[in-house]
Amino acid sequence: MTIVQRVETYVSPRDAERITGVPRTRLARLLRRGTLTQFRTKGGHLRYALSELRALHASLQRQRKVPQAATPSSYFSR
Repeated sequence: MTIVQRVETYVSPRDAERITGVPRTRLARLLRRGTLTQFRTKGGHLRYALSELRALHASLQRQRKVPQAATPSSYFSR
């Protein structure tokens, strides 16, 4: 039997903000709501799971997609 351990990478709030484009205050709110999980270092510093931040970023990108604008010719056909 082979046991596989998954190793997670954690990043600081500053790096989390850069990765997602979401302000730290909103990340903290998502943390309080349970959308994100945290990890505390031995020194008490907050860290976010990189995999969760990537998922959040992808979700925000899907939400931000804007439908294609109407073509200029459709404006003149009225």
